[in-house]
Amino acid sequence: MSAEELTVSDDETDFYGKAYWLGHQSDDLGFPDIYKRSRVDLTERNLHWLKTLLKYRPPGAKVMELGCSHGSFVALMQHAGYEASGVEMSPWVVDFGQKTFNAPIFVGPVENLDLPEGSFDVIAMMDVMEHLPDPVATLSHCLKLLKADGLLLIQTPQFRHEMKYTELLESNGAFLEQLKADEHLYLFTQDSAAHLFKQIGAGHIAFEPAIFDRYDMFFAVSRMPLQTRTKEEVEAALTSMPNGRVTMALLDLRERELASEADRHARGEQIETLTRMVKESEADRTARGEQIETLTRMVREAQSERAGIGAQVQNLRQSLANTEAERNEKREEVTSLLTDLRTLYGHKAFRLLAKIARWREAKKLENRIKQQ
Repeated sequence: MSAEELTVSDDETDFYGKAYWLGHQSDDLGFPDIYKRSRVDLTERNLHWLKTLLKYRPPGAKVMELGCSHGSFVALMQHAGYEASGVEMSPWVVDFGQKTFNAPIFVGPVENLDLPEGSFDVIAMMDVMEHLPDPVATLSHCLKLLKADGLLLIQTPQFRHEMKYTELLESNGAFLEQLKADEHLYLFTQDSAAHLFKQIGAGHIAFEPAIFDRYDMFFAVSRMPLQTRTKEEVEAALTSMPNGRVTMALLDLRERELASEADRHARGEQIETLTRMVKESEADRTARGEQIETLTRMVREAQSERAGIGAQVQNLRQSLANTEAERNEKREEVTSLLTDLRTLYGHKAFRLLAKIARWREAKKLENRIKQQ
């Protein structure tokens, strides 16, 4: 989109006008509208950003937030003791922030504001860098507005080298929602962000934990080596100011909330692990049950088969016994007949019959040999 299209001249029709903060955010992107965000941002992301700001710069520093939206972070920084202001593109949003939080907010872009060079300690950009139509020009301008040791505090989507679009689609990856036509014009890896700032003269960068680390990165960058303060130094600075203890109490509440969320997350992981173990145990038990059923069926079949074989053996034994009995009967019958023959024809006739019988058997054997 052209610079003219990104400038808000008519809040009712222009891209970053009133409709962007109401209908587009909720209807198109599924985010809370600006009214809800002005409440919920204070208790999560604003406190997250403030904690990191306190690490790099003490209260009293002059801070400007580009793209400050409803202005809640500007108001929180003021409460913590910073000289804070904000910049927005939409006159309607500027008016909303001024009325909602009594925050000093100006209509941008920042290049059009009459701001003296070297006048700020910190310029914050939360979810802004990816929207810049010319990031090199805007970031270079911001560096000029900073003091020599000033820093930029930036949150922006983090593209990762290993990401592949087809794999993001297949896995419904969290980074897909950062691919917004006409809005997120430039997306950076940590390496490419560091390279960009080194090119424009800010070679010192420190990456901090992002509140939404699944798809964002959060870092401080400066032309000079970054200096940080300890937790004890931050607390000492806060307790020395009228509103400092309230700010510290808010940060403590946030820490306890994060600890509770971490504990809940850990318990959730334990529950998932135990649930998986129970399911695996049930599956194993089911498999063992199936094995037992199979073995039981095989034993029963073997027992049935053995019973059948036993019956066959019994039948064969019975048949053998019958055969033996029949053979004994035949033997007795033959013996009786031989006795009768001896009686009728004498031993000579019996021997003749026996010879004839042997001759017949010999002839039968000779015929079989010839046939073979």
